[in-house]
Amino acid sequence: MVFENLVVYLLDKYLSDYIENLDTKKLQIDLWNGNVVLEKLYLKPNALADLNLPVTVSLGYLEKLTLQVPWSNLYVNPTKVTIDGLYLLVVPKTEVEYDAKRDEKERHEAKMKEVHKIEELRKEQEALKNAATADKTSDTFVERMQLQVIRNLELSIRNIHVVYEDKSTKPNHPFAFGFTLNYITLHTTTSDWKPTILKEDTPLIHKLGELSALSVYWNTNAQSRSGLPREEALNNLRAKIAVDNQRTPTDISYILRPLNIKAKVILVMKPRQNEFKQPMFDIKVDLDEISLNINRDQYSDLLDLLEVRDYLSLQSKYIKYRIKNDVDEKLTVKKWKFAYEAIVNEEIRPRFECYKWENIKLHLDRCREYRSLHFQDLLGKATVEQKQQAEELEKKLDVFNLTYIRRSAEIEAKKKKEQEPKTWWGSVSNWWGGNKPQDNPDLDFEKVMSPDEKKKLYDAIGYEGEDTSTLSYPEEYIDIDLAIRLNLLDVNVWSKLDKNDTQFRIIARAVIPDTGLVFKRRPATTAIAAFVDLGSFQVFGIASDLEQPEFSNDSRPVLAQPVSKLSSPSSSSKQEKLLKVEFETNPLDKLSDYRVKVVAQSLEIKYNAPTINKLTECFEQDTQRNLQGVKQVAYSTYTDVKHRSYILMKHNIEKIKVLDIDIDIQSAYFLLAEKGVYQEGVAAICMDFGHLTLKRKTNNSGEQVSSLKGAKDIQEARERSYTQFQLKLENVQLIYANRNESWKKACIEKNTSLHLIRPMELDLDVGKCLYSDDAILPAWKVAGKLPSVVLRLSDKRLFQIINHIQSIEFPQSKNPTVPLSIESE
Repeated sequence: MVFENLVVYLLDKYLSDYIENLDTKKLQIDLWNGNVVLEKLYLKPNALADLNLPVTVSLGYLEKLTLQVPWSNLYVNPTKVTIDGLYLLVVPKTEVEYDAKRDEKERHEAKMKEVHKIEELRKEQEALKNAATADKTSDTFVERMQLQVIRNLELSIRNIHVVYEDKSTKPNHPFAFGFTLNYITLHTTTSDWKPTILKEDTPLIHKLGELSALSVYWNTNAQSRSGLPREEALNNLRAKIAVDNQRTPTDISYILRPLNIKAKVILVMKPRQNEFKQPMFDIKVDLDEISLNINRDQYSDLLDLLEVRDYLSLQSKYIKYRIKNDVDEKLTVKKWKFAYEAIVNEEIRPRFECYKWENIKLHLDRCREYRSLHFQDLLGKATVEQKQQAEELEKKLDVFNLTYIRRSAEIEAKKKKEQEPKTWWGSVSNWWGGNKPQDNPDLDFEKVMSPDEKKKLYDAIGYEGEDTSTLSYPEEYIDIDLAIRLNLLDVNVWSKLDKNDTQFRIIARAVIPDTGLVFKRRPATTAIAAFVDLGSFQVFGIASDLEQPEFSNDSRPVLAQPVSKLSSPSSSSKQEKLLKVEFETNPLDKLSDYRVKVVAQSLEIKYNAPTINKLTECFEQDTQRNLQGVKQVAYSTYTDVKHRSYILMKHNIEKIKVLDIDIDIQSAYFLLAEKGVYQEGVAAICMDFGHLTLKRKTNNSGEQVSSLKGAKDIQEARERSYTQFQLKLENVQLIYANRNESWKKACIEKNTSLHLIRPMELDLDVGKCLYSDDAILPAWKVAGKLPSVVLRLSDKRLFQIINHIQSIEFPQSKNPTVPLSIESE
């Protein structure tokens, strides 16, 4: 009864920590009966304490939770989870209190998090190198378990409202932000997507998932609910849940307007019995509309919140040196003592202490002891006392030494484990969310599961045991087929047009309609294919007619939009998609290892001074803010992503032997009109960024040569050691058209009096070496050719361009520096 034990243990462990007055004995009895109903429960104020968040729970309420588990027929009948009504109101912690134990625990967790991050990067790099020879057994079992869970799960979550209210960051300007959810459901259906109940084991399962009215909001000058009576606050939270995009509360400022998602999933439980005709996961996801919004006040509140959180984080680091006492001292004396203690203990003493011989010897002893303890832990032989001792040593060692010692012990432990038989049990516990709970040995799957239970589980999930790793899929078989379609994505920036304006208006709007993503996987060759297409892309500015609806684009200037090629006829029979991207690994034709194809149509970009100036004003800081902590977090995240991307790209580039690439990006035009507002017939500067193509060259033999065999001499052998690519950038030009002069005509004719820079071309031949470990051959070879650059500029044109630029009103800073002026005679 391993799963019964697991569910009882997890619910009893976590719910009792978070819910007030929970009858755990009744909960266990209900669980064994397979029917749990929890109603009208309040969350404890310290429910989020373990997460180390700078917030406390002002009000937490669970209206109803229902759990139905069919223990008698667990692998066939559905498990139903229903949550109806979860309301959570949190407020910030305004005071930093020093707790020595908590501080030590947080510093230890932060240190080990850094150590684990380094280890994960190394393991990812090793996993990429060993991917070809990796054992597929564990992955197969885990995939089957996941499939079985999705098959049997019936989920219904309704009426969720989580909100953070802050009255302390800006006392005269309280704000609140949170998210609401109308409902999310996952049900089993018939083949025509009507709800049904499975009464027997079927090879084909239809699942329908729906998400209704997921929204994120940020209210400025918000009225607080934290001081209201419980019932009144709960009624207010209920009333603010949006039902759909049309029926929304009027006093809510949405960052993400109510979003609806519908997912249709077809699960094939045993593809072999179906002769591999259908994917194991066939998923179709439809997103109606994603509408993102932000205004000036929300942006200002966000910066203030980050600044206060940064200050409190810095305060928590030094608060231990400012312990309150009853000694009657002047405030200035207390401040000087605090500064002295902080600097001496954080900067000076650590440097002196580390060079003392007794401390050096103590450090070496700690390193040796920790290595021995960690080695025992890796072998699974460490006792509870040894683990506690290892944790104490971790608190005293730095990140570098911990990383080095753990790696050394891991290498030695790996040598000992090489002769041990491999099983898939370890991945089971990882799949459930980590290691097995050490305080409950009854949850050890391998020890608790009887042979009958194992057989029942195997039969239910279609797992054939350890020899499943030898399962051979047809090379063309697709096990995952995912298609996502987004009808509309729009991003809106709101601001007041002037000081006398009483309401926010849209000052800039970006619209992307008809976007699609398709992802497919072929397990036989670990191949994937991804296809992305964007129907269009438009950016609109400030409306000239303020009487029209805010979401109307009729009176708005167009800042960016796709256009047909100027050299092509004006009448087009079919409107091409703006962007198409195709990426595939190990294609079926086996002519290449990777295939990349990108096709982008022309894009026309116009500078609009009123819109750009208003955007700059909207996002300009009104005061100087110190966001050093936020910058450090952002830089740390950037570094982490950079390292992971570098490892992945390095591995893929080294692995590629034959890359079939075809990139075709049509010209993009940037127009800078006189006075910063474009109209037909006005003077304009046009920058044509040119037509970019990148393609792989084919060899004379018509196929990629993968070895040096057959080369007549060393020179030919070296040439055959490279995959050749050709990059071409053509028709890059700069044009200045005066009033009633056509820049479009000049772009087509290529050589006119309007050209400041005549069309020019750049050709690059790029070679990528097939042998990444060769010390003699360069990894990359690049040869380029730029035939000519012709500039044409008269003094008359020069002064026209200067006057043209001076006529444009560029953004002005609220705190301008001393201007640099150039006077002409």
